[in-house]
Amino acid sequence: MAKPKLLTLRQKLKRATVLLIPFIVATAVLTLRFDTAADDGVPGPNNLRHSRVTAAEDAALAHIPRSVVDTWSRWEYLVVLGVPSTDVEERRTRRNLQRTTCWRFPGVATRANDFTGATLVLYVLGRHPSHGYDYSAALLEEAAQWQDVVALPMNEGRVATNKTIGGGGTWGDEAEIGATRKTYMWFDLAHRLFPTARYFAKVIIM
Repeated sequence: MAKPKLLTLRQKLKRATVLLIPFIVATAVLTLRFDTAADDGVPGPNNLRHSRVTAAEDAALAHIPRSVVDTWSRWEYLVVLGVPSTDVEERRTRRNLQRTTCWRFPGVATRANDFTGATLVLYVLGRHPSHGYDYSAALLEEAAQWQDVVALPMNEGRVATNKTIGGGGTWGDEAEIGATRKTYMWFDLAHRLFPTARYFAKVIIM
């Protein structure tokens, strides 16, 4: 009685194998097609997507000297922290307080030590509506002085509530969506800009 059962099991395995092989082949073909479509079949610099990515990176790093960007790409940071902020005076004051206090601890990479250290902290900003969706002169001066400002090619959302800095509540849908977009753009930039970093993070410092 055991023999017929064994034959039945073999038949089932054979049938499953026959069905599985076309599935594997189809999956491999689809994967190859998607990979090809993602690159448009065009090598690096001539690829439209590559060009858009490069343009976005160039815009974000427009106020960072090339020598600093080269140091970032070579140095093996343990963690790179992106701190979302805005181009307004209250936030600028907070950024400067952080730079002159907690970012002076040993191991924090700043302009003062040629960005050599275990932890690199960068401020991530978008174009604020209070400046006509352009970066202010004060922000450009700040970026030139500290060389730690990533100026993303995106607009901040308008604040639609009476919330104040440090207070409870939300800033409104448009501002919150803008903050989410900023986070996405930061991580999208970070993994390409810091190929040797162990970790990337977003840190909200009130």
